Amino acid sequence: MSADLQVDIAIVGVPFDGGSVSHRKGSRLGPTRIRETLYGYSSYSLEHDADISTLRIADCGNVDVNNMNFEETHERVESTVTQVFRVCPNLLILGGDHSVTFPCIKALSVILGAGKRLGVIDFDAHNDCRADWTRNSGLWVRQIQEMKPNPVRGENVAQIGIRGFSYSPFYRDYIRKTGIRVFTSSDVSKEGIDSVLSSAVRCASDGTDAIYVSVDIDALDQAFAPGTDGPSPGGLATTDLFRAAFDLGKHPLVRAMDVMEVSPPLDVDNATSKAAAETLMRFLCGLLKRKSR
Repeated sequence: MSADLQVDIAIVGVPFDGGSVSHRKGSRLGPTRIRETLYGYSSYSLEHDADISTLRIADCGNVDVNNMNFEETHERVESTVTQVFRVCPNLLILGGDHSVTFPCIKALSVILGAGKRLGVIDFDAHNDCRADWTRNSGLWVRQIQEMKPNPVRGENVAQIGIRGFSYSPFYRDYIRKTGIRVFTSSDVSKEGIDSVLSSAVRCASDGTDAIYVSVDIDALDQAFAPGTDGPSPGGLATTDLFRAAFDLGKHPLVRAMDVMEVSPPLDVDNATSKAAAETLMRFLCGLLKRKSR
């Protein structure tokens, strides 16, 4: 991408699922299917009275990944995303398994520069803070807090949609120690997505210079997102995620959003890819509203 090209937001795909530890692989095919789904939409939303055709959007294609080499792929992702950030203020990243969120956050931290702080809002069914694991998608939340010189602090990380029986008290204690703010799917049901998102944004924006938003599509209930590595019942509704994506698109500190773990081979009637695509479209509507202020 030319350094003098004026772009509002860029799209980068990461067709990598080398970090998936289960037999339910397939998220490397997510970027292609999400793009194919996006091609079927018009640019106008009656719901938001917004026409995103007025946004300057550049699709930068996919990172040249090596699905047989975890470390090399992460290095390529960080390098590519850093280069795109240098010429574009905002990014959408299409995954891919959730491990690649780590190098994307590293790239944004590089762009922000020394001494700058970064907040993270993560929509997810899982905490992704496993210990003593390597080369998998379930440890990136721990990794970003171990970055030097500490651009991401636990108290600036908020997770929405956590649920189920995937972790032990060991990880509960880690979450409490680091100060990560967790909102379960039950919290969303009780309090409403607007209240939960408001609290999450306060957490991620407190003393920070930018916010990174990550969406693991398994945050959605499996009825809405069956095509993913770890689908489970009791998750968020699509309407909750869509509303949040729109509001986050409007927020001036939000610099990037990724959508991860869409696995087309496991999908039913393209439901998961549609949910991912519409999440991205609503984020773009929010960005348009941000520009119009």
